[in-house]
Amino acid sequence: MEGHMVAVRKISMILLTLLILIAMTSCVKETQEVAVVESTSAATDYTQLVTSTVVVERAALRPTIEASTVVQGQNELIVKAKTSGVVQSVDFQLGQKVEAGTTLVTLEATAARLAASQLSRQVENARKEVEVQTQLHAKGAVSLSSLNQSKATLEGLESQLERAQATFDDTRVSAPIAGSIADGGFLPVVGDTLQAGQTIARIIDLDNLRASLSLGQSQIFSVHEGANAVIEISTPNETIKAEGVVRAISSGSDARTGSWTVLVDFPNPRPELIRSGVSAKVTIENDRAPLHPLVPNAAMVNRDGKTYVYVRNGSTADLVEVDVVDRYGDNLAIRPIDEDFDIVGSEVLVSGLSRIEDGSSVATGYEE
Repeated sequence: MEGHMVAVRKISMILLTLLILIAMTSCVKETQEVAVVESTSAATDYTQLVTSTVVVERAALRPTIEASTVVQGQNELIVKAKTSGVVQSVDFQLGQKVEAGTTLVTLEATAARLAASQLSRQVENARKEVEVQTQLHAKGAVSLSSLNQSKATLEGLESQLERAQATFDDTRVSAPIAGSIADGGFLPVVGDTLQAGQTIARIIDLDNLRASLSLGQSQIFSVHEGANAVIEISTPNETIKAEGVVRAISSGSDARTGSWTVLVDFPNPRPELIRSGVSAKVTIENDRAPLHPLVPNAAMVNRDGKTYVYVRNGSTADLVEVDVVDRYGDNLAIRPIDEDFDIVGSEVLVSGLSRIEDGSSVATGYEE
């Protein structure tokens, strides 16, 4: 019996010891958790608002004007038949390079040649007649009226000869400019009958190209004659660039589209590859653009009919009233109401603005 009591006391002591150990362990954990919470609270200021900023730079709001168009030759001419006739020979092919004066098509010229020859003889006889009449009139053998009639006959025949010679010359159709043969909608063959005014071919000078742009009112004020331009033409294998210049600007807008025509001329950097009709992107430099402090649209705050930006001042945000000078794309040109405040180089807030007030504590980071 006594041994049983001893055993019970030992078990009780063991259980008491375990309870004490468990209690001590719980206290240590609670102390550690409190320490962690206190440490976290001390490291984080939950009253500070997180935002991002950009640096204000002084630059041109519209540094360039961009437009897409189709390239064409500076010199492109349609060659047409000036007289009717049957095609006797065709001396060109599609894509062929020709020089100015090169014969393209020859028409049957027998009738035109005979007509010119007959009139040439008649003119020669009429000239001799006028010489004789002049001599006789000097001797008083013929009247002045008879002499004038001979001269009128000569003038009429000379006019007919000029037209006949032109008709004969027109049986030979030649290239008016140097260039390459483009399709003209009709490529004649020997035996065809051409009518006066019928198109024979189109000739394009591929060495010098032109981009014709249509610009709206928001763009036309940023363009001037003589401005430099960059022309980009994309191919499956590469992007080809060329430098050009604004050659001309239309004096008035197109009544149908309301846009102005701007011509940009440039030398063809790859005549063997770039042809008339390819698409191109044209970027015109706006070297006369005024410089302003620029901020993104996201930086603007509108309150009570006024415009503001938040400027970072250390760890706080200062509300600065500004005027919007101009808008373009995603950016704004601004001017602080306080003329003594130079905003260039300052950081303006661009995110979380709805939660920020003047003087708010902020944590910021640059936005790319």
